[in-house]
Amino acid sequence: METGIDHGCISRTQIVHEESPMPAGTVSPIDPCLDQLARWTTTVADDAHLPALLTALEALPDPRDRRGRRYRLPSLIAVALCAVATGARSFYAIADWVTGVPQEVLARCGIRFRIPSEATIRQVLGRIDGDTLDRVLSAHLAACTDATGRMAVAVDGKTIRGARIGTTVAPHLVSAVTHAEGVVLGQCRTADKSNEIPAVRRLVRGLDLAGAVVTVDAMHTQKTTARCLREQCRAEYVMVVKANQPGLLARVQSQPWEQVPVVWSDPLERGHGREEQRSYKIVTVARGLRFPYAQQAIEVTRLRRVIGTEEWSIEVVYAICSLPGEQAPPRLLASWIRGHWAIENKVHYVRDVTFDEDRSTVRAGHGPQVMATLRNVVIGLHRRAGQSNIAQACRRLAANPHHAVDLVLRA
Repeated sequence: METGIDHGCISRTQIVHEESPMPAGTVSPIDPCLDQLARWTTTVADDAHLPALLTALEALPDPRDRRGRRYRLPSLIAVALCAVATGARSFYAIADWVTGVPQEVLARCGIRFRIPSEATIRQVLGRIDGDTLDRVLSAHLAACTDATGRMAVAVDGKTIRGARIGTTVAPHLVSAVTHAEGVVLGQCRTADKSNEIPAVRRLVRGLDLAGAVVTVDAMHTQKTTARCLREQCRAEYVMVVKANQPGLLARVQSQPWEQVPVVWSDPLERGHGREEQRSYKIVTVARGLRFPYAQQAIEVTRLRRVIGTEEWSIEVVYAICSLPGEQAPPRLLASWIRGHWAIENKVHYVRDVTFDEDRSTVRAGHGPQVMATLRNVVIGLHRRAGQSNIAQACRRLAANPHHAVDLVLRA
């Protein structure tokens, strides 16, 4: 406003401007908190289409105290799976992968704002119950299985030799693996003062094997195991018969094999410096073997020759099957007997060679079994993605961590 003042002197005009109020500085923590919540909400919305694995892992009991948790357990397992999918062999390697990948890769797995250290990864994964983790992950993978026809499953065990400490017994794990894909359906640890036989029964009871054919080696040719498969699992079996069951072996060998013609022969195979051919004779033995549910007996003759020599070695192996000839013709029986080695070639060999499991220094707590489970899952994911060379598949994912997350979360 303008004010005129006349004191007999020169008239002066004084102009006073009203100032607009200055905005207050942002000293309240509300706005930064809203920004953080907005970032969190946006990331969760982006991951809304990838919750299957993380949702399944929510059922896993967390061994940590509720206070002081910085990372969700499903997120730690997810990043561990991604790291193993790129070839990580230890907790240190997993931590190196987590440290080196972009933040957006970790955010897709649920890791935000802080990067977990090697100590965190080692302590958390080492305390998770291995059998429970395997059941959760196996159920998640089984839900994605699109099996056609009768599924064939091989059951066998493997010792993690590198986990032996002093005079303690190294962990021994029993696995169930599909013949066709080489996917591990389940795994459990044998008791320290026991063997594979009761562990196999415990394993198959926890799997959905209705209608499947389970192949086992001679150690598991047991009446109790046969009844367990047929009555509790509603599955069929193909069992190898050897000298550990002398009475059964004698009854199988007493069949009139000389009068039985060869009903199937595998094509001649060449590999590993030798040639091999198998021929099969089959007889119906619905009664007479005194073994639960046995319907057929099989005599397998193996002819082997080192390439460059003329001498052939002959080996005769016997097996029994719970299916009649109408449901298990010779060609199918031959594929089941031959396919039992899928568990060695597609899983155990890869864990030993590609992931160097027998020389792994992971020994404390449940760490060895947890790492074995992560390797099993990764091998199955690679094979379902159409990869036959697992080492090559790991190297390719190591060059692009986003593809590793895609493989794990979108399985």
